[in-house]
Amino acid sequence: MKYVTSFIGAAALAVASYGVDAAPVTAGGVTWDPISNGGIGGSFNFQQWYADPSSYTVDPNGVAKLANGNAVTPGLGLLSGVGLFDQIFDSRTLFGNIGFPGEYNYCTSCVLTFAFGGLAVSNVNGNTVTFDTSNSWLNIYYQSPISILSVTSNSYLNVNGFQSGNLWASLKFDSFWLDGSILGGFVQSTLSVTGGLPDVVAALDRNSGVSDLFLQASAEFSGLRTGSANGQFASIPEPASIALLGLGLLGLAGGRRFKKA
Repeated sequence: MKYVTSFIGAAALAVASYGVDAAPVTAGGVTWDPISNGGIGGSFNFQQWYADPSSYTVDPNGVAKLANGNAVTPGLGLLSGVGLFDQIFDSRTLFGNIGFPGEYNYCTSCVLTFAFGGLAVSNVNGNTVTFDTSNSWLNIYYQSPISILSVTSNSYLNVNGFQSGNLWASLKFDSFWLDGSILGGFVQSTLSVTGGLPDVVAALDRNSGVSDLFLQASAEFSGLRTGSANGQFASIPEPASIALLGLGLLGLAGGRRFKKA
C-alpha cells in the first residue's frame, strides 16, 4: 500500500468524477453511501500543533497516542492534532450529507474522532513544505454515546477525550506536504490503512501498491496552535477504476478532435 506518485492526479480526478452508488455500506457501526466502487468520502474538523516527542505514548495494544497537548515552536516538533468527522457522504437522508451535533449523518448515536502525529518537517522549498512520514500515524475512534460534539481552539486540552472509545481504524501517512509555510496553508496527503476493526479494514483497505485515502485540508497557526480547521477526504479509486477513467478521458479527447476536424 505504498504511495505511488503517478496515481495522485488521476486519483483526485477520479474521486471527483464518481457519483454515489445505490447500496449503502455499514462497517464498525457506521453507514455511508459509497463512492468510487465502494469507497468512502466526507469531511472533518481538527486542531493541530507541533508536539514534543515526549507528548507521545503507546497503549497496551501497541497503538500510538497523544499524551497531552504540549506544543513547541512550529516546525521543530512533530505535527500532531485531534479532530472528528462531521460528515460522511450520504444521500439517503432528508438533508443529504449535512450532520447535526448529536446526530451525525453517518450515525445517530455515535461520533468518529481521531488523533494523528509523527509528522516531521523534512524540507522547505519556497512555499512547499514536505514532511517525513516514516513514523506517522492517524487513529480513528468510535465513540458511543457521544462525548465530543465539536472541535475548538482549546481541543488540545482534551486529547484523551478524542482518543477514547473503541479503535475504529489505524492509518499511516504515505505522503504529506503543504503549500504555505510551517505556520500553515493548504495540505494534501495520502494514507494507507494499517489496522482496525476487520469490517472497517475490509471496507477501506482496497488497494495494493497504492494509498487508500486522499486527504486535503487547510489550517493556520496563531501562536503555537491552530484554531479549528477543516478538510475533506475520499478513497483513492482502485487502479483498475483509474485505468477505465483514463480510457474514458482518452475517448472524450478523441471525440473533441474528431469534431474539430
